[in-house]
Amino acid sequence: MKRTILRLALIICGTILFFTNCEDINNDNEVSPEDSAAATVLVTDANAALLPLLGELLAVGPDSAQSILNGIDFNEPNGFYAEASELDWRNKDAHFGLGLTSLLILSQNTITDDIFGPTVEVYAPFGEMGLPSNPVGYGFGLPLSVSRTRGMIATFFETPLAFARLEFTRLDDFNDFQARVTDNYIPMVEAGLAALDSIDNDPAFLFTLGTDIHIDMTDITAMESSLFGIQGLLKSLAAYNYQLDTTDPSGIISGLSQGSAFAALNSDGATLLSEAHASALASLERAEDVLALVNGEATQLSHLFVEFSQSESSQIQTSLDALENTLSAVTSVEYAFSNERGAFTLEGSASIDISQYYLNPVVDLKSLLPLYTMSTTTAYNYSQETLSEHITFEESEVTLAGLSNTPISVNIQYSESNSDTTATVSLGFLTFNLLTANQNDLPTAIWDLWAEFLTTIGDYSDELHQFPEISFQWSGVISTGTALTIDGDIAIDYLERTSSYTAPEILWTASSYNDWLTGWSNPSVNGLFPDFMAEDLAHLFRISWE
Repeated sequence: MKRTILRLALIICGTILFFTNCEDINNDNEVSPEDSAAATVLVTDANAALLPLLGELLAVGPDSAQSILNGIDFNEPNGFYAEASELDWRNKDAHFGLGLTSLLILSQNTITDDIFGPTVEVYAPFGEMGLPSNPVGYGFGLPLSVSRTRGMIATFFETPLAFARLEFTRLDDFNDFQARVTDNYIPMVEAGLAALDSIDNDPAFLFTLGTDIHIDMTDITAMESSLFGIQGLLKSLAAYNYQLDTTDPSGIISGLSQGSAFAALNSDGATLLSEAHASALASLERAEDVLALVNGEATQLSHLFVEFSQSESSQIQTSLDALENTLSAVTSVEYAFSNERGAFTLEGSASIDISQYYLNPVVDLKSLLPLYTMSTTTAYNYSQETLSEHITFEESEVTLAGLSNTPISVNIQYSESNSDTTATVSLGFLTFNLLTANQNDLPTAIWDLWAEFLTTIGDYSDELHQFPEISFQWSGVISTGTALTIDGDIAIDYLERTSSYTAPEILWTASSYNDWLTGWSNPSVNGLFPDFMAEDLAHLFRISWE
């Protein structure tokens, strides 16, 4: 009897709880006619605000689309769509508009290029040598083709290498950007994905903007692919802690010392990296879905965000399979570094298992280094300057037999950074090196010019004018027994100190080079670089024993 009463009581309680919850659910999902009408008005307003902006982008070519995109403010239509989605969860146009405008905002250039600079670009096997692999750009970040998908996934390789070479002077900018990633960009991309997910089970959905822009499920799936790719990149950027007061010497020493929280995983860092890897795979999965949708069309249709034909299907599938494999297995990549003047130079190749960075991350990146102690020093910022100094020399009597009306040219170059000076004078078919020529070989005006050039080098080669590049070029005609006039400009290119800052200075604890190499206890970085030795990792970090 007691058991029967107990069962009855539980059933009654469960029934009450069920109906209570259902009532709450129904209330939550119920949309009043007023809210539904207001949402429709908001979508209309959003469409009206978005149409001229999107039309402007579609009217230009790939070379100028990104620069135009970067200057457009999509916040107004994005806000309208977001508000409409809140008012009426059934309004599919509101959800699509929210996803589209979120993607457009996220596809605008961020300052990551300015932060990381041209220090590392991984381009093989994802693109041509020297071409950046930007996840955004023309096409609003969408995988219009296999090459764009390659670019998106290539950035998953570039991120850990770029972090390895993040410069101290760019740390403040990165910290500000990282805060925006966490507070603004990640919530925006997730809202966009949620909005598109709410309509991607309706194959008949068609979004119409004006009379010329029609977007169907194929385009929506392509947008999801891009958003997943961007989501993964943003979560990669938020995984490690790089907060550091770069103006306080004691804070710099404390923050960069081994055992601190700087360059260590945030509390959710491992989860973020794992999710970033999953997002990359999801991006490729959606790209394959796009391929299947295009292949399933009875006739080839024109899509706004997809640019490939059914005839390219086999090649695209092969490329997507290869990209998926590189996210899960060891592959060989070529990497490149650029010098301080931006020259692009190939350095070498390495095996890399990118999955280890995302699925087996190093808890504290400082632990990769040998034992060290920290101090600080004063470092300087420089700006590139160019000056021009006019000079004139004349010799009234030139007596060089047999050289009347002969072309003459003077070319003098000095480079402190290369510790190199060249100075040549050409008289017809004769060439003289001013560094070795005899005094009587050339007119006095030439030697006066050479003396002035050496004086200029002395004037601009001091501690305030670093690495000057100085040059002089002049040409004319020499005639026997007439005046020789040298009239031209000395051009001076140099780096001038503009400001100073407190910079970290590392002191190795090891007493010898061999001991120092032994101190790199994890040169493979948890298997990220399976074949790396200590010297390889040191080279990547640009850290030397000296």
